[in-house]
Amino acid sequence: MSNSSDMVSSISYVTMRINRHAPTFLILFGTLSNVLNICILRERSLKEIPCTIYLCWSSVSAIVFIWSGLLTRVLQGYNINWPNENQPLCKVRLYLLNISWSTAIWSLVGANVDRFLCSHQTVAYRQLSTHRLAKRVVMSIFIFFTFVFTEIFYCVEAKVANVPVSCYGRNLPCRIINDWVYLGVDIVFPSIIITIFGILTIRNTRSRIVRPITNSFPQTVRTINPLILARKNGRNLTRMLFIQVSCVLVLDLPFGLYRSYASLTADIPKSQYRVVVENLIYSLIVLLVHFTHSTSFYIYTLTGTLYRATFQRLKHRYFNFN
Repeated sequence: MSNSSDMVSSISYVTMRINRHAPTFLILFGTLSNVLNICILRERSLKEIPCTIYLCWSSVSAIVFIWSGLLTRVLQGYNINWPNENQPLCKVRLYLLNISWSTAIWSLVGANVDRFLCSHQTVAYRQLSTHRLAKRVVMSIFIFFTFVFTEIFYCVEAKVANVPVSCYGRNLPCRIINDWVYLGVDIVFPSIIITIFGILTIRNTRSRIVRPITNSFPQTVRTINPLILARKNGRNLTRMLFIQVSCVLVLDLPFGLYRSYASLTADIPKSQYRVVVENLIYSLIVLLVHFTHSTSFYIYTLTGTLYRATFQRLKHRYFNFN
């Protein structure tokens, strides 16, 4: 009995330390990443590409998602749980969290569709990749999810017992609906759409052939064909995007699965040991979800030469770094 109590105390202590320090680091790390991402994507060399509108919108939503999801975890690390126990604050926080999470993911879906349109052989498809359409799509995504998640104001309650976090679904039907929405809207459907359009984009990129323009005057210095440069920039953006969405969707999956498990077992009696173990697992999964939305700048810097070159110009301009 004593060994069991010691184990429960040890796991609870580890969970408290994780909640106290890891989310604080992720809030700073993720906010910096997304702010830098927005600044770089608004530079002239990238701003002219419609795809960057989706990526900027995704970064803005990610900042809201990180703060609305992790700030309460930090407070829990200091045994401050009133945001999850206050009824209005609980509902508003989850409402913002779900809208921002879904908007961030579906903006990446829109960016993938835009890459498909840009790479298509048919001119009519390529003409659909415009700033005007991109702005309309991201606004439609935001408005759609503001309506979809209004059910949170009915289904979610504060001070719910026997669940990973006290701000949770009020009953089993509400929990199942919410969890299936998380799993379907934020993980499964985006994965399917991104996979389909990713394959089509790769096929389009391989089938399109751009022949360089040769200069007939040997005395004149040859210039780079703008079509080749545009194609190279497009491939850069496509590679950056595919790597990011792959990380996001794969690492978000455990959250959807665990939420489904937690809802289905919420009314089952659990030992104290099982409760603290599940709380520890949930804390790690929450960190994993927010980590995927905190790394866009670092992923783009590592995988995109165009993005990296733009960042270097921005750095020289404002900080005069070598």
